[in-house]
Amino acid sequence: MNTILAAVASATLLSAPALAGGPAVVPEDPTPLAPEPVAVHDWSGFYAGLSYGSAGGDIQFVPGSSAELGSGTIGGAYLGFLVQRGSLVYGGELAYSDVKNATFDSFEGIDTAFDLKARLGFAANRTLVYGVLGYSRADLFVDGGEWTLTGMSYGLGAEFALSDRVSLGLEYLTRDLEGDEAGGFPVAAEGNLDTLSLRLTFSF
Repeated sequence: MNTILAAVASATLLSAPALAGGPAVVPEDPTPLAPEPVAVHDWSGFYAGLSYGSAGGDIQFVPGSSAELGSGTIGGAYLGFLVQRGSLVYGGELAYSDVKNATFDSFEGIDTAFDLKARLGFAANRTLVYGVLGYSRADLFVDGGEWTLTGMSYGLGAEFALSDRVSLGLEYLTRDLEGDEAGGFPVAAEGNLDTLSLRLTFSF
């Protein structure tokens, strides 16, 4: 009996250092969480908005003299649609503008303008920079005569998305216009209407 107890005690003493010096179990580090992807603004879809800015330019009567338009203002509304493919953004827009004080001498000057635009630009998340090429029409009133002026328009613009549905932008547009003789006035008219407008856009 004493022999058996001694053997058990010896085995216990011999195994104790092995247990004490055994490999330590280290808990695994938790798997790090991947950062959430940054939301990218989507410029595609229908939109509408309001614009307001400055207007100027010049008019040449053929035959006749030329005159520079006084500094006026332009306010209007627009409706359009954009498509986005990666960073490329393109679409079309129809705009109506009311022109005030773009006159010369004592005449009335340009009164209204319609613009049909093609837009092409590049987006960097919430910023969109674009170019414009289109067709424009404006009504010119001079001392009782009325000319309908038409021609090409072109310009540049930029927008910044304040939210998913609202953006603020700035657009410069030049319209190269000309029109035939007006009733009672045997002269043609040509010239340009330049505008710089602040735009508030709502996306649908």
